[in-house]
Amino acid sequence: MKNTLLIFFVFTSLNIYSQQKNNTEHFTVRVREVMGDLNRDGLQDKVILTMDTVNAQQPLKLQIFLLQPNRKLRLEFSSKDVFNPQYPNGKYGGDQVPSILIENGNLILYCEVKDIKEYYTFRYQNGKFELIQISKIVWDGKDTTTETKFDLVKGEKTEVSQLLGSEKKKKKKPTKIALKALPTLQNFRSPENQFE
Repeated sequence: MKNTLLIFFVFTSLNIYSQQKNNTEHFTVRVREVMGDLNRDGLQDKVILTMDTVNAQQPLKLQIFLLQPNRKLRLEFSSKDVFNPQYPNGKYGGDQVPSILIENGNLILYCEVKDIKEYYTFRYQNGKFELIQISKIVWDGKDTTTETKFDLVKGEKTEVSQLLGSEKKKKKKPTKIALKALPTLQNFRSPENQFE
């Protein structure tokens, strides 16, 4: 009986140790936290961005919690794949730590990589966060900035260029973009590449 009990404790301890060893994620540093009504129910939902500083690449995890009528937060979305890690391949990748906003019930993710600023606007509908607009601002390194907007609901792409220090803007005629369905946060990875 003693031997059986001892073997049971040894195997249990090994199992617990191996589970702890395999859990290599340490998303303990809270980088951003915003609150706002994402599902238009009058309750303040919460979006949290955390970083794993133990991992050499310093990946980021985005989590979205919806406040329920019983005042408990329910995890609606969680992913480590939305944003690039800060140090891919052990070197700084040029990405600034993203910002998160909630405006007019929409989730806005702001990313900045070198001279490119990107805004991604999502609406919560039918249990998913649907991408409805992309705004990309690029500086050419000299004297011109170009803003490209993708309105995915209307299916239009517009482009506006402006010389630095000038009020004059050069706007190109909007072009149509073809979409079968709106991209979602669940499958989000540089979606504007498929429209250009």
